[in-house]
Amino acid sequence: MNNPFKNQIIIDGLQYCNWNRDLFEDALNGGLTAIHATLVYWENTEESFQKIQDWHKIINNNNDILCHATCTSDILKAKKENKLAIIFGFQNSAPIANNIFLVEDFFLKGLRFMQLTYNNQTALGGGCFEENDSGVSRFGKEVIKEMNRLGMIIDLSHAGKKTCLDAIALSSKPVAISHANPTFFHKSKRNIEDVILKELASKDGFIGLSLYPYHLKDHSNCKLEDFCEMIKDLINLIGIDHIGIGSDLCKNWSDDVVMWMRNGKWTKEINYGESSNKNSSWPKQPPWFKKSSDIVNIYHGLDKIGLSEKDIFKILGLNWFNFMQKNFS
Repeated sequence: MNNPFKNQIIIDGLQYCNWNRDLFEDALNGGLTAIHATLVYWENTEESFQKIQDWHKIINNNNDILCHATCTSDILKAKKENKLAIIFGFQNSAPIANNIFLVEDFFLKGLRFMQLTYNNQTALGGGCFEENDSGVSRFGKEVIKEMNRLGMIIDLSHAGKKTCLDAIALSSKPVAISHANPTFFHKSKRNIEDVILKELASKDGFIGLSLYPYHLKDHSNCKLEDFCEMIKDLINLIGIDHIGIGSDLCKNWSDDVVMWMRNGKWTKEINYGESSNKNSSWPKQPPWFKKSSDIVNIYHGLDKIGLSEKDIFKILGLNWFNFMQKNFS
């Protein structure tokens, strides 16, 4: 069977998996060039440095198929050597506590993405689950400047509306929403309103579209055609150059992990996020995207609705690559 990705840069803008050799090989053999991998949610500073150390060991132990990417030239090198490039990211700013100097410390260890918030209020800004969004704080403004200086991507995937708009305006470099969908496709606290998407695009920002079921129309029953038609509608709204895939694929975890993701240590009560006590486990992936290599189904889906091959490859990787190049330099 012809591999449509053989000579293409294919990037998934966010995954959180309990990685093993089989998952890495599925991604690589499925045509992926790079994955932005989540290392941290609620971990403190010490735990986060340990996570980075653990990941360096994982990459070293699988260095025949993996490499660590801190710049776009590393992604190109991975493609040439038939390896999967791993980009480190934090889904929360908790690891820096109230210490701006830790931003550079983590950067020097290889961190290239950091979210300002993870659902809740942080010292930097308001999360998307907060009733009252504070917007970006004084400390948040300083951290944004520092991330811009270093070349670390500001990720707003779990931020509130005001915090998103503040950060887009404050940042001297384009910002990302690495894994979410438009609210016109599915109304969710985690999805993004048109006004934010338009501001994001006006500042050359970027959105990675999510395959996590609670972000999808009809959840686990979402049809590939509907997802692809949403992409076409989003192209009409903000332009093709600002769109990629950030699947938010979460594989090989127990239910304890999804409950920890929702609750951390911030509540003594059980919080179910966008699920419920009747359906508290990991949601089932739609049948056309159960693993990394299923990204080929999105290729075929976009082809079926009439997108050109050039535009399809922009969405599946080239746009992410160009966005990263602007930030990492």
